[in-house]
Parts: sequence; structure tokens; C-alpha cells
Amino acid sequence: MVAIESPTDFGVLRGLQALGLRALEISMLPRTGMSLEALELVLDTRRVKAVLAVPTLSNPRGTIMPTASKKRLAELLDRRQVSLIEDVIRDDLAPSEGARRAVKSFDRSGNVMICGSFGKTFAPGLRGIGWGEGGRRAVKVGGLKRAFSGGGSEAVEWAVAELLEHGGYEQSLRQRRLIFAAKRADMRRLIGTTFPAGTRVTDPGAGDVLWIELPHSVDAIELDRRCLGRRIVVVPGPVFTTADRYRNGLRLNAEGTCNARTKQALRTVGAIAARMAADATAAAPQ
Repeated sequence: MVAIESPTDFGVLRGLQALGLRALEISMLPRTGMSLEALELVLDTRRVKAVLAVPTLSNPRGTIMPTASKKRLAELLDRRQVSLIEDVIRDDLAPSEGARRAVKSFDRSGNVMICGSFGKTFAPGLRGIGWGEGGRRAVKVGGLKRAFSGGGSEAVEWAVAELLEHGGYEQSLRQRRLIFAAKRADMRRLIGTTFPAGTRVTDPGAGDVLWIELPHSVDAIELDRRCLGRRIVVVPGPVFTTADRYRNGLRLNAEGTCNARTKQALRTVGAIAARMAADATAAAPQ
């Protein structure tokens, strides 16, 4: 059994399912990520073999776990001898050095395995170029990596290494932080003016995702279906869980610039959601 954040990246859910592993969802706090109190209770009552988490800029909520909580998480799992698999794919987009600090930095026994890539911080095409450090399980992790995914492109790896050494990566990070910040701001303004009353949206302060909670009368699956009819793709909340949750949740991607086409699409999503909310109100018993 693997403990995971809830909601979590649907790619994680697919991966666990493919491996025949059972996911145990741990609730997340709105601003600080996985609830360590809930995790500790689960560790006291269930047989958990590992924890899989994205402490910095989680997907889909965009939360950043405070540094003190990251330290506490490392110590909690070390005492229980439960391994942590830490995904740091978005860490370098965080707004400060403290926010970027990984749980791995508090690991004293090799209990934390860490993995990341350049797909979110450098360029989407570099998703397959990344790194991992398996802690005390490094030899086994390395063997599994070679068995299941083989080697990478040596030429691309050398090119990325050159950019890292000569400052290209830091420049790219600065540019992407600015682009993401501008798009998040534009999207939040449009959500505030076009989505139905009662809609709430996260303000992560960094990263490329926004999490929306619509009024409970608006079903995100139905909203997604109607948006697809307009050739607009949104990601409804239920895909981020194995349970019947987040029916009114919606994740939006803030990657790239918020151009006229993107803004019009978001206005359309808001208008459809507003109509659904109005219809639900009209149909409710008076």
C-alpha cells in the first residue's frame, strides 16, 4: 500500500494501478499540502510501504509544504522506516530558496528517494531528461530504471549539462516564473469575472497550475463534457482521485502565455459553468 496526496496527479494513479499497487489517499491542507496529522494516523493503523508526495508545488493544488513540515515529514517516516518517494519536478519554480528546499535535504538515513526532470522548469520536450537518487535503495532503483526505461539520449543530456554549467538554466527559470505569474494573474481575473458566484480558485504564488472549486451544484464531469463540445479541454477533479471526490473541482494549466484565444476559451468555460449553476438553482425546490 502506497500513501499518496489527495488530490494527486492522475499520472501517479495510473502508474500505481499499472504496478498493481493500492493507493491510500491522504487529505491535503489548502495551503500547506499533505496533512501530516492524517498521515501519522494512517501509519499508526495501516500497513504502508511507502509515501509518494510532491511537497513543493503539488499537482493539481499547487501547494508548498513549509520547511518545518518538510523536516517533520522526513523525521516521521524515518522513525517508522517508511520510504518517501519525493517528486521535485516543479521545485525550481518556487518563489524562494526556502520554498524550493526538498524533504530529501533533511534525510539522514537514505530513507528518501528523490526524482525530477526538466520538463516543467526548462522545456516540455525535456520531460525524459531528469534525475533520481534512490537513497539506501539506489542500487535496486537503478536496476529497475535500466530494466523499464533503458538509457536516455546522451547528446541531449550533454546539451542540458552545458546549459546548466553556463547559466542557461537560471535564465530559463526566470523567464518561466514570469510567464507563469502573468498567466496565473490573467486567469484568476477572468475566473473572478466570468465563473459563477461562489467559485474559489487557488493562489499558489508560483508554478503552472490553478485549482478551482466550483459551486457544489456544478458537476465538473458534465462541465468537461460540455466544454469538449466547444473544443475546449479542462481537467475535472474526479480524475485526481480513486474515490468519489472533487466532483466540483477543476484544474487549469497556466503554462504558456494567456493569449486572446486562451482568454476566450476560459470565458466560455466560465459561461458554461455559470449556466449550469443557474439551471441548478432554478430546478431546486422553492
